[in-house]
Amino acid sequence: MTSLVQRKARSGREAHAARAMSLARALRLTAAKQGEKMMSLSLSALGVTRHTCSGDDLTSRLDETSLILLMDGPGTQVAAAVLDHVLVAGLIQQQTMGKVFVTPEGETPRANTSTDAALCAPFIEGLMRHAAPMPEEKADGTLLKGYRFGVWAKTPRQAKLALDANDYQVIEMTLDMAAGARVGKLSLILPEPRAPSAAIEESEEGGSEAAPTATLGDTVLGLHAELTIALTRFKMPLQSVRALKVGEVLDLNLSSMAHALVIDANGRAISRGTLGQIDGKRALQVEQEQTRRYAEPRRRASDREGLDLPDVTAGIDVSPDQRSQHEPEDLGVPDVSDIDIFGDMDDLPELPDMEEAAEQADAQMERLKELEKEAAAGSRSQAG
Repeated sequence: MTSLVQRKARSGREAHAARAMSLARALRLTAAKQGEKMMSLSLSALGVTRHTCSGDDLTSRLDETSLILLMDGPGTQVAAAVLDHVLVAGLIQQQTMGKVFVTPEGETPRANTSTDAALCAPFIEGLMRHAAPMPEEKADGTLLKGYRFGVWAKTPRQAKLALDANDYQVIEMTLDMAAGARVGKLSLILPEPRAPSAAIEESEEGGSEAAPTATLGDTVLGLHAELTIALTRFKMPLQSVRALKVGEVLDLNLSSMAHALVIDANGRAISRGTLGQIDGKRALQVEQEQTRRYAEPRRRASDREGLDLPDVTAGIDVSPDQRSQHEPEDLGVPDVSDIDIFGDMDDLPELPDMEEAAEQADAQMERLKELEKEAAAGSRSQAG
């Protein structure tokens, strides 16, 4: 009976595992969809493996011939996508020539460039972004969530300096391109997600509670700032300064503390205020800088009170006496408002047709030219 129940439970688990959306299955489906959507490339994952690796063991997984893309993640986390030269060549061929060519025998890997990184980075970003929400396990989705392309690491040493986490999850994918034309390898080096940082304090009852997080105001008030205050300024010859002795008193000619100056590192006065004390400590009440009167355009009706402008929108009531002062005197000029300056338009003669007028104008020009020639011939005969 026990063996029968175990076999039934095992078969149920296997059926559920086949239907469940694991991280490997999510990456397989997403790689195929993104390849078709972004590049019209027939792409399939032949195998997906996953294992844990420490940060010190990453050197062996970073190859000189591979394209290393550093991915910026949540917070300050940095991941890496490592593409071998076969995969890089296939992705570039599909995007530039629309076809993936078969890998030639003895192909020598060429040096990677920033153009290669720019062409391959969108596929990696799309793969991680669309695969993150798919796994049923929340931890698997968190592993891929929030990453985008940061920079191309030219050497494995640069990548190793950026990957500073303690533990990493390494996901290796074997990708088939164009039905076997090329088979490349993609490695995703993902840091273990960090737990949300919250300060835990032990309560008196032995329990634990989260400490309140500091606000921006608390942080600003907790900053350490040094102020250099000058009560007054006066000139003094250098010889007199050198002659000063311990115990001598200088007359500052100061009767109030309301004109203290705040001095910056270069000795320039940046503000002024009143010097005093609060709870036995020196304190300075800084005066607020007065805003300029016309710093911004003042176009609203509510701004007219402070502009001292006349009201041009109200009606003007002018008395007859005032109106007579502004009216022009009678200079004897007749009223010409009723004169018809155009006359009777019906008496105008009919205008000739435009073509006839042009022919008449050309004929007139010909006659003028002949007259000019006759005049020139007459003048030459008289000269002879």
